[in-house]
Amino acid sequence: MRIITPIPPEELKMILKKSNAAVRLEIKEAKPFHGMPRYEVIISGNKEEVEKFMEKLRLARAGG
Repeated sequence: MRIITPIPPEELKMILKKSNAAVRLEIKEAKPFHGMPRYEVIISGNKEEVEKFMEKLRLARAGG
């Protein structure tokens, strides 16, 4: 799975650790959007583990 996000790499790694998901993140810089840095993130792992990480990511960004 590939996503583009403004979430800093350090925060993504922290969310991954909290999620306990068995996925691998490959983080690259992407083009800025209205001056805000963005990152291209490739998430590798089986479908269930990727969904586990993405759910934790959604909750973290929504204040959960």
